Amino acid sequence: MVWALVVLASLVLVVSIIANWVQREVMDTNQFKNTTDQILADPDVQNALAIYTVDQLYANVDVQGQIQKELPSAAKPLALPVSAATRQLATDAAKRALASPQVQNLVSGAIAGAQAQFVALIRDKGEFVKTTGGTVTLNYGSVIADLATRLGVSPETISKVQGAVQSFTTDLRQRLSAAKSRISSVRGTISKLKAGKLPQSTKQNLEALNRSATDLEAKLADLERTIKGVEGQVPSQLKGRLSALEGRLADAEARAAALRQRTAAVLKDPSKANVTKLDPALAAAESRINTLLHRQAIQTPGQLVLLRSSQLSGVQTLFELLRNLGIVLPVLALLLYLGALYLARGWRREALIAAGGGIVVAAVLILLLRRLIGNGVDSVAASDTVKPAITAVWDILSGGLRSRALSVLAIGIAFIAGGMVAGPGRHEVALRRFLAPFLRDHPVAVYAVVAVLFLLWLSFIPGINNLGQVLVIVVLAALAVVGIEILRRQAAREFPSPGDSAG
Repeated sequence: MVWALVVLASLVLVVSIIANWVQREVMDTNQFKNTTDQILADPDVQNALAIYTVDQLYANVDVQGQIQKELPSAAKPLALPVSAATRQLATDAAKRALASPQVQNLVSGAIAGAQAQFVALIRDKGEFVKTTGGTVTLNYGSVIADLATRLGVSPETISKVQGAVQSFTTDLRQRLSAAKSRISSVRGTISKLKAGKLPQSTKQNLEALNRSATDLEAKLADLERTIKGVEGQVPSQLKGRLSALEGRLADAEARAAALRQRTAAVLKDPSKANVTKLDPALAAAESRINTLLHRQAIQTPGQLVLLRSSQLSGVQTLFELLRNLGIVLPVLALLLYLGALYLARGWRREALIAAGGGIVVAAVLILLLRRLIGNGVDSVAASDTVKPAITAVWDILSGGLRSRALSVLAIGIAFIAGGMVAGPGRHEVALRRFLAPFLRDHPVAVYAVVAVLFLLWLSFIPGINNLGQVLVIVVLAALAVVGIEILRRQAAREFPSPGDSAG
């Protein structure tokens, strides 16, 4: 039973270390930002980010077109080779920029913002969806704009396109949702309408729907004009996506106009003919609104959608489980070890060594797992150029896991050392004889040394996340005191002071 408890406690300890590491690295915004700052300071990461930001700059800004505008007529054919040559200069400029605290703060702020959105989504999906539209996004547009400015390329195009798409994703979506709700209300009562009569509630719903259709039509037309204004300033791949969005908006505008006309006709003359024509118009408008609301028209330039609320699935459950496990598992592991020691009557010293060995094995398994994952992390790289960056990111990110494993390893070694020092062997007895004068005659100094060592161990713990860890630390401190006191009494019995012997 004792061995079974030790093995089970060690397995629980492995899961506990991983759960608390994930909880701190992913859910703690301050720790996440600190880790991000370390990652951004790595040269390999800076190199990979420089290449990515330059690619994004050329994808969202017509660099060749802007260079062509600045060249004299005779030199305009040189715009293409100059643009290609500028890419390498841009990459070098991006590397220098990413080495500066200003740009590192821009990137770190964007990543921290995405992490805060993720935590909000995990903790309260309903409130998050209501306030953000349900997507976790990484907004790196400010970094691209900064790079464009450093290269002398106007970043206004990015801002204009971002503004147009942002208008779609926020204001227009809200208007579409309001119109959809009013359409549903009207469709629910339209079958009950009698020719020539409009109940007051139905009339109010129709008037509200007419106003929504009018506002929606105006908003769609305004957004179309905005897109047309920036369409000629962007590269062809982005131009195609904007054209597709413009076509969908034009179709929605036509349906909104038809809806406005049909509702106005029914309000003016609620005849059977007008009422009959209204329902198909409502159905068509509702279908188109559903289509627009349930798809992303275009990814905002300078913005990367990392996660949607509709894709959340079991992530909330998983992280809630990890949070609870982070509290429960450290306490459970400790209780299992203590249970093993309690049951080992007559051989508790050996059980203490066994428990320490189980703790050491758990820590070594974590370190081995970290090494194995690190060796295989290159496989996720899209190309050889980003492998060093991915390796650097894993080393920094898993640094907290390594620190936790080493802290636990120290506990295991302390358990083993405590059990061995109390042993009957010749070397153990000699060690107790050497320590006896200090243990027996200077208890204050002994406990002071133990307190310093314990505080030194605490300083190496990468972070205390929850009450479970606090309870474990308190119990370990108590065990340290009890263990030293047992050792003091054993030394006093075996090696009494000369005065006691004489007496």
